[in-house]
Amino acid sequence: MQTSQRKTFYRVRPMLAIEETVPNEIKGACFESRQEAEIFALDMVKGQSTPMIVEKLAPAGCWLQVLAVGC
Repeated sequence: MQTSQRKTFYRVRPMLAIEETVPNEIKGACFESRQEAEIFALDMVKGQSTPMIVEKLAPAGCWLQVLAVGC
């Protein structure tokens, strides 16, 4: 019996002025690995000097903050 594994996705988005709750509708670049997401976030901070958030998609479907870059 073969079980299908759900891919883990990471999202990179700009940090909001007030980070209390973040709705799922916020768009961001998505990646399959944390390393790719972190590299993208670092590149965005260098180019825009805007703090970025790296988030991981939880099994329940919500985004969990993993890393803040450029704060």
